[in-house]
Amino acid sequence: MKAARGTGVSRPRTPRGIGVALWLALVAGTGCATGHRYALPMTAAELAGQADGEALAAYLSQPDASAGVCDLASPGPHLAAVDEGVRKALASGVREGRIPPPLWGHCLAALLESAGGDSATELLGDVLQLGVDMVEDRDLEYDAAAQARLDAAVRVYAERAPGLAAPQGLASDVASSLQRDLDGKRLGPVGQRGAADLRALLELEQGRWQGRPLDGPALDGLLQAHDERTLGWAAARLPDPALRAEARRRIVRLHVQASPFPEVRGEAEAAEEAVMRSGANPVALDQHPPVRGFLDPGLGAARAVLVEQRLPEQSARLLGYAGGRPSPGVLPELPLRGGLQVAVEGVSAPITVCAPAADLDPSPCLAPGDVRIDPSAGAVDAGGVLHLADVLDEAGAVRLARPGRLTVPFTVGGRQVAELSWPLAFQLPPDLVLAGAAGGGPGPDLEVRVDASLPARLLYAVSDGPRTLQAVVERADAPSFHVVSRGGAGDAGADGSPGADGASGADGTSASCPGSSGSDGSRGGDGSRGGDGGPGGPGGAGGNVRVVVSGAAAEAREPLLALLAATVRSEGGRGGPGGSGGRGGRGGSGGRGGAGATCTDANGNSTSLSGGMDGLSGSDGLSGLDGPAGRPGAAGHVTLGLAPGG
Repeated sequence: MKAARGTGVSRPRTPRGIGVALWLALVAGTGCATGHRYALPMTAAELAGQADGEALAAYLSQPDASAGVCDLASPGPHLAAVDEGVRKALASGVREGRIPPPLWGHCLAALLESAGGDSATELLGDVLQLGVDMVEDRDLEYDAAAQARLDAAVRVYAERAPGLAAPQGLASDVASSLQRDLDGKRLGPVGQRGAADLRALLELEQGRWQGRPLDGPALDGLLQAHDERTLGWAAARLPDPALRAEARRRIVRLHVQASPFPEVRGEAEAAEEAVMRSGANPVALDQHPPVRGFLDPGLGAARAVLVEQRLPEQSARLLGYAGGRPSPGVLPELPLRGGLQVAVEGVSAPITVCAPAADLDPSPCLAPGDVRIDPSAGAVDAGGVLHLADVLDEAGAVRLARPGRLTVPFTVGGRQVAELSWPLAFQLPPDLVLAGAAGGGPGPDLEVRVDASLPARLLYAVSDGPRTLQAVVERADAPSFHVVSRGGAGDAGADGSPGADGASGADGTSASCPGSSGSDGSRGGDGSRGGDGGPGGPGGAGGNVRVVVSGAAAEAREPLLALLAATVRSEGGRGGPGGSGGRGGRGGSGGRGGAGATCTDANGNSTSLSGGMDGLSGSDGLSGLDGPAGRPGAAGHVTLGLAPGG
């Protein structure tokens, strides 16, 4: 069923006889769905500022990817804008299984909230079209992935902000099509429920429920029936703001009645009004100061951090490992609701970060802004989700090397209540090679300070005078990491000049009557020899390197100095390549032989006169010799020693 005219992205049909999972794998494996390849892992910071839909889809395909990049109003890293390419990539990504449906739903919800204008309208049309297509998907009844896509589409469509509508005419077309499906009973049980849900949402947008106007008494009936799901849809979708507020109030009452906090049930009216004002019931920390706190063990469990250094730029990025995952990925976002528990004075049980306003939760809670962390470690967003910084400068990476852990303390009301701490390791960085200028410039003189005070890793500080470059290397990787002062490569020799081409031979004369035959063309001149290539320039000398070791235990000094003697080097630059010999001149072409003739005398007798032979072409000249390579530069001196005090 194509419910709308030109408003959606058509759903690819599974070919008969091929299982859904296999078909999706075949589609994804061809690369046709994206047309691009992206280097993964890709962090949110690396995606930020782009409006590339396929880059967004690639990012969202990663484990632990964050839908926060879809919030165009976020102060954190996010997509630059929404265009048709972004819409198509999101639609194909979720349909083909590259983007998990829950993450797709969170991304679409953020885009609908922040994109605005025609972009939000078209995106909502994509959501509704996906829901309709999934209802009629012939694999829906036994395909869990298709069911997850349907659930995500229904949820996004139901929970969007009031006032945002799908493209004109789409809702009525969809409603009519869904009604025909429901009346015709041609859907399976899952499709029937999905169609009924979408049809009910479209009806609520008209202020009706089950064919009748939805008013105050009808809302009371839903309250008495504890039908929170329908009340929630009414609170989001009814066109009358007053009725939406009344629906919310009835949800709050249900939550107050069911609250495990005696303070909430005992102060039901105050809790109800607090939630109606702000969507939550945050405590005032000056009246309820924190006593202690803890993190749920499941928050970011089995995590480790890999530091990937980029030494020339002196920057690093943080990647995450999870248990059993074979390769690193992006750092996860961590929802602090439920994950951070804080006991406060005057409340009978520990509290956590407030739920989203749409949840209408009256439980005493912490406002997200009351949870503080060091800004250099990341940020806690307005929804209470921790986003860890995944890009830092090399100095920050060096600071992480000493404790050997990524540690994020949480402060509430001026008191530290908990701490997130993950072990970390440093990926072997590429060799640090500092070279002289092109044209055989000398390599820089270096001072290499190696701090060996840490048991697991070495800290390098390499100074060439104007700057100091730092690096962290695990001791197990140290034999594979090199610091090099290298002379600049020599200039290439000049190419030899080409030889002169030989002159063309003269053409022979044509035959003439009555008795002169045509003459031969003359031989072309020989080409001259090409010039020899010039010699390559000499490579620059390597700089002198001074290595100073500190912090090494007495028994470790000798093997460490031997290791550094093998891995810290001065190298001469390679000599420049010799110039190519010049091409020999081309031999001149031989002259054309004179043309023959036919002569007729007075009696009508004909006589043929022969033409001349074409002249031979001249010989091509020899090419010049290639010039010799320049000599390599000499290595500088490397000296090793211990800092005063070892």
